[in-house]
Amino acid sequence: MNKILPPLLFTLLFNPLPSQGESYKFSSGKNSLIQSIAAAILVKAYKRADIEVTPVFLNLQHSLQQSNAGITDGEVARVSAITKFTPNLKKVPVPIMFLDAVAFSKNTSIKINNWEDLRNYKFTIVKGVKFIETATKQFERSEATSFLEALERLQSDKTEIVVASKIAFVNLIYSKKYHNIKAVSKSLKRLQLYHFVHRKNSRLIPIITPILQGMLDSGELAHIRKAQIIKATKKFSPEQSMKNTNKS
Repeated sequence: MNKILPPLLFTLLFNPLPSQGESYKFSSGKNSLIQSIAAAILVKAYKRADIEVTPVFLNLQHSLQQSNAGITDGEVARVSAITKFTPNLKKVPVPIMFLDAVAFSKNTSIKINNWEDLRNYKFTIVKGVKFIETATKQFERSEATSFLEALERLQSDKTEIVVASKIAFVNLIYSKKYHNIKAVSKSLKRLQLYHFVHRKNSRLIPIITPILQGMLDSGELAHIRKAQIIKATKKFSPEQSMKNTNKS
């Protein structure tokens, strides 16, 4: 009787196994909790296939240039639409992270309900966050090269609003202790993030896909995300700051 083979068994039977000691480098955005969590997920997932991976943290634009050129072996986590700009990157079809576009400001009287509301303000985005770039391309806005640069512009009143991915920006606000900066919108858009490999590494897709799918279905990916966010938040909490002070 013919039976449908489980995805992992199918992979093992019809795709070459990685050689022992095989390793890859995947580029990613620096100063981003989202990318750090996604990198931790990939390290754990690839380890189950006996493959070592190393994240290379760069600014978002440089990261894409490196991965699309094949200098690194792919991207840690990006939105699906990135293939419009990076034809050499191939998507692993399992979402491993998500991001929400949210507006932040020091002026909490500002209320942003949709993209169009941004037209009335001087605002900044982070270059390389393509879905926010695309959503705001019809507006006059400035671009920062990193989340940190965008945050510093906002803190120094060089811009009224920063539109950025929520998890990454909130973590940075905590780390800098800029508690006067608040979210002034709900999610303007949510996008799933996927792992991408350079086309020269396409053989990795059928190896890593069933592993990530299993982690998604079991709830392990959600557990890793939650644990990492809690850990990052506690790191910059007043209680932890006091502990660090007492140790020094």
